Amino acid sequence: MDVGLYDALIDRTRFLEGMRETKRAQREAALQKVTSLQEEADLLDKTEKVLKHLIDKLAKKDLSQMDRLVTYGLKSVFPDIDVRFESDLEEHGKKVKIRLSTIFGENTVDEESKCSIDVIESLLLRLVCIQKLKRAPILFLDEAFGAVDSDYITNVSGLVSELAHKLGMDILLVTHNSALADAADSNYRINRRNNKTSIERVR
Repeated sequence: MDVGLYDALIDRTRFLEGMRETKRAQREAALQKVTSLQEEADLLDKTEKVLKHLIDKLAKKDLSQMDRLVTYGLKSVFPDIDVRFESDLEEHGKKVKIRLSTIFGENTVDEESKCSIDVIESLLLRLVCIQKLKRAPILFLDEAFGAVDSDYITNVSGLVSELAHKLGMDILLVTHNSALADAADSNYRINRRNNKTSIERVR
């Protein structure tokens, strides 16, 4: 047998064995990487479920507090109407929606009272947003209670004053209603005469 051919075959065999070992090592490394990635994916999946549970729990707690605040406000202004406020989390795939509802009890509520209730709910929800978003603690209301039935205005002024003090918030209210103006801590009148505007402190 040709010695040169034999040596070439031996070299070729060793080369192929080396290639096989390299491929085997690469395959094992790839399998380890896949296993590691699978373990990481499982951990991330578990972490996502835990975080989702915690976020849902916190969201439900926040919504529960919001429901209590709005319901308290409604009952303060409308003690003669059986009304409460409720919110529910609804999941649609990856999206979460919040459904807001005004629940009336046994008594029938006329349209004028419903309109008044909507105004108070709007005020309370704006206060919740300001608090949660940590915005400047000030709220501007320009004739916000014009649609509220006159029978409830005194209750409205009491609620606004109470919320301003409890939440540490300044509420600047523009109104022509003397009952609302009288309940304010500070009272100013805007006068316009001869094309000139002046602001006068009443008390």
